[in-house]
Amino acid sequence: MNALFNLIGYIFGYILWYAYLAVGNFAIAILIFTVILRVFQFPLQIKSQKNMAGSMRMSKKQQEIQEKYGRDREKVNEELSKLYEKENINPMGGCMTSIVPMFLLMGVYWTVRYPLTNTLHIAQDTVDKMIAYGKGLPVVGSALEGIYGQINFMSLYSMLRDNSDFVAQTGVSSADISKLDTFAQGFKMFGLNLLEVPNAHGVASVFILFPVLCFVTSFGTSFISMKMSGSGMKGQQGCMNAMFLMMPLMSAWIAYSVPSAIALYWIYSNIIGLITTIIIHKFYNAEAMTALDEARRIALLEEEELNVKQVVKVYKNDNSAVKNKKKKKK
Repeated sequence: MNALFNLIGYIFGYILWYAYLAVGNFAIAILIFTVILRVFQFPLQIKSQKNMAGSMRMSKKQQEIQEKYGRDREKVNEELSKLYEKENINPMGGCMTSIVPMFLLMGVYWTVRYPLTNTLHIAQDTVDKMIAYGKGLPVVGSALEGIYGQINFMSLYSMLRDNSDFVAQTGVSSADISKLDTFAQGFKMFGLNLLEVPNAHGVASVFILFPVLCFVTSFGTSFISMKMSGSGMKGQQGCMNAMFLMMPLMSAWIAYSVPSAIALYWIYSNIIGLITTIIIHKFYNAEAMTALDEARRIALLEEEELNVKQVVKVYKNDNSAVKNKKKKKK
């Protein structure tokens, strides 16, 4: 599975790289990158909302079918299948529209997590040698251990670029050096280095804003989404309430422990996700979809009635023509 996510990240890396070349700043490039991906996901969100609205609309009909046929599961499933077909709703549609964004999200994570291979597209063998060389440095080399080694390498790159021994041992090409030079210059946001990890500076530093904003945007998105869908915290079980808080807290804790560049992507993603959710809810909520379907149903009935009248009219005209022919023969 990691290989698949890495492949998606490798492809997405081209979007992030060209966005960076266009603006020369990673913070702005990641915003452009997030917007592009959210636009790509927008049709999936609409489809998911339509399926959700359709399911809510059909809940009463489903209940009637279940009450009517009771324990006859085969008949219940048959009638439900007919209902789904009639209403043009795919019961598995919600699953697919949930799975695809998850794959895209993980692909994005792999893009940001592995900037050397997936954004700059430097050969894996060369990257391995670069990381290994960096690990050999006293004191700072330990920062390249773990899953965020490639991001942390960018913060050490300025110490290595003019080192002839580094170039000789890693075999990094002049083209790759040029990419690294370009990329290393754009990790500043309001004077903050996005390659820094908040927990390295403590809770009293300005970097604490990244995990705090991760929590606020994650919690706010979940809360507003629940309010718009008509469900709230009232009446929910304790475990559900705990999960409602747990996810934002987890995102804040992770953001505290990873380079700020990754936290920034999550913040952007939460904010843009909330905006798209509000837009979709405005036009594709259950009430609007029900009203639209009812209008279509009435229009269809009127069209069928008009067709029937036309058929009857044609039939009468044909009968009249036949009768006139008979009269003429007589």
